Amino acid sequence: MTYTQPLILVFGMIGLIGLVRLRNRKGMLLPWASVAGLLLISWPPADWLLSRPLEARYPVRPLPSMQPDDVQAIVVLASAIEPPHYERPYAVPDTATFHRCEFAAWIYKHRLGVPILACGGSGTGSEEAYSVTMKRLLERAGVPGPMIWTEERSRNTHENAVFGSEILRQRGITRVALVVEASSMARAAACFRKVGMSVTSALYEFREFGPWPEELIPSWKAIYRNELTLHETVGLTRYRLHGWI
Repeated sequence: MTYTQPLILVFGMIGLIGLVRLRNRKGMLLPWASVAGLLLISWPPADWLLSRPLEARYPVRPLPSMQPDDVQAIVVLASAIEPPHYERPYAVPDTATFHRCEFAAWIYKHRLGVPILACGGSGTGSEEAYSVTMKRLLERAGVPGPMIWTEERSRNTHENAVFGSEILRQRGITRVALVVEASSMARAAACFRKVGMSVTSALYEFREFGPWPEELIPSWKAIYRNELTLHETVGLTRYRLHGWI
């Protein structure tokens, strides 16, 4: 589900209506509202400010030292997987899933050496569970196959936690390191804690401010980051209403 694309259309229509009204000398409020809305969506300082409620709770620092006694498994969640095409008969991860798996593999090799649980069921147009694609990615990153478990039923973060915790408890595991981006950690960690897991946040990709030349010019990156922020903000509200966090 996307949020910023409809907003761009709405603000564009507001501006178009405002220009028509301006020709009839009926005021400039709508054109200015359109400009303000488009600037809010695409201006980097605005996207940085909007990301603060999600990320400010987590300090920007290197991954804290963890031991197998503190963390029994690493859990990495799927974002999206592009299904096979006629000309490419295999699934590939999106950017977020790729980076999450790379970070989970790094934690396995350099910090913990505990099993990794990849969570993600089948998406639209995909016969293979996301977590199966993730397992291949983790293996290519150097994690032995027997150290990778897959949860193949979930369709969202809530189900990641519900079905993932079932697999973990069957193996006597209740303490996990959870791998997602900083902006997604609040909702993901709350879901796993809701089902009784002890969660250590293994987060990355903070929204850092700068350099200045890039921050002053509206960009597609700001639009993309605002999409992530809106997705998580709406998700937190919806999950609270459902009692999932």
